[in-house]
Amino acid sequence: MDIVCIKGSWNVILSEDADGNLEGVLVYHLRKHLGFRIILMPMQTPYNGIYILHKEEHKTSSRIAYENHVSEKLLSALPTHALYYQQYSPQIQNLLSHTWLEYKHTSRYTYLLDLTNKSEEELWNQLKAKARNTIRKAMKLSVIKEIDFSVFWDHCETSFVNKKQNNPYSKEVLSKLYDHYSLSGSCKIYACIGNEDSKIFGATFCINDNDTTYYMSGYHNPAYDDIGAMSYLLWYNITHTDSLTFDFEGSMIKPIEYFFRAFGGELTPHHKVWKVNNPILKLALKFKKLPFLDW
Repeated sequence: MDIVCIKGSWNVILSEDADGNLEGVLVYHLRKHLGFRIILMPMQTPYNGIYILHKEEHKTSSRIAYENHVSEKLLSALPTHALYYQQYSPQIQNLLSHTWLEYKHTSRYTYLLDLTNKSEEELWNQLKAKARNTIRKAMKLSVIKEIDFSVFWDHCETSFVNKKQNNPYSKEVLSKLYDHYSLSGSCKIYACIGNEDSKIFGATFCINDNDTTYYMSGYHNPAYDDIGAMSYLLWYNITHTDSLTFDFEGSMIKPIEYFFRAFGGELTPHHKVWKVNNPILKLALKFKKLPFLDW
């Protein structure tokens, strides 16, 4: 959080039971905008907010009541703020307490690929036939190599310029994430490089923890769309991680969703949650949405 909260501060709220056992946490990024204190998603962060520690002996009804209780305790402990806006992990599916507290929420989707005890052959067979053919073609024309951040960023900038699009990534945040996590091997930048001229066709930036590898960012050179670089790169990341799950950081954009779906992951909902507490800000948002909000 120190790395990604570059425009404000962050804190965490703990919920404990009567015996002092941890029940859940609420991580939040607090900053000021136009004089308003607002809680927002940090930059380049896929999920944030509430995390609940479940008890194994809970029955379904008890589990739901427990989630409601812990979520309400955490939300009620937040400091005074004009706006709350978070994107929760897919593990948080029960938003009843949020609804009762007049929070609004909308569903988003990602693809989660279960890698637990899966052989490379099993994963290969889960791919769509078109994806397998694309990867085979890319394997003949290119090789995957690890590159450093400076090379990644230079080509990333060029890629978006060539596509006449704004680069959606933050150099400051990604470089700090790379510097921190690459030391432990938890951050990998792979490039798809041509066999003949050593040109970089595309690259990916992934970070992993003990459970999940997250596809954080990537790009491809539009001049070589027919190579299949991104399919090859994602396949390489999937087959070269020790994580139990690969999270594609899904997309609601139809062509991107179609592309990710080809890898055989499970379509998984997660939720964006927000609440506007300040009446002046609430009125203002009816006429103009803040640039960092996406609901």
